[in-house]
Amino acid sequence: MLYISKGILRGKQGHNHLIISWRGDEYELCGNDARLWLSGRCDTSLAEDALLKRLAKLGLVETGDTDGLLHIYRLLTNCAACPAPWRFPRWPLRRREWVLWRWINRAGIHLTLAELVFLLEHGIHPVPELLGEANKGALLQILNPDDRLLEARMENAFDRDAVVDSLLALLRKKYISLV
Repeated sequence: MLYISKGILRGKQGHNHLIISWRGDEYELCGNDARLWLSGRCDTSLAEDALLKRLAKLGLVETGDTDGLLHIYRLLTNCAACPAPWRFPRWPLRRREWVLWRWINRAGIHLTLAELVFLLEHGIHPVPELLGEANKGALLQILNPDDRLLEARMENAFDRDAVVDSLLALLRKKYISLV
């Protein structure tokens, strides 16, 4: 089973005790729950399926049955990326990761995966005229938030897999959290 963790790590108490914030609530995870949440994305054994179902019921993970970038894209469409709390050291970013990081960190709104794919697919760069709270109207005009089919259209986009890979790299490098 494939899964992706959601929420923001607010604190660690000891080796197997985590405090996770998600949608205004805080959850304490211990033992195997904490280990699974920290793993974030991997194939699991059948013995862990019950633990994952419990975490999914809390909303702390998104689960899927098959692997592959298309299925990861579908899992990530149920999440929003937000900047993670700054921690040192940070791993260096590749070009596409840096562009995604800049969009996520400075857009002024929480961008969905489909919107990130749209921006990169159309070569729209994170320029100052589109970034920040004051310019979110200009960004929303480009994104057309009334387009309910954007996720389905971006599922077939040429750059979809590259964006998914880059977003997962940002997650592994602890630049972002999924909510």
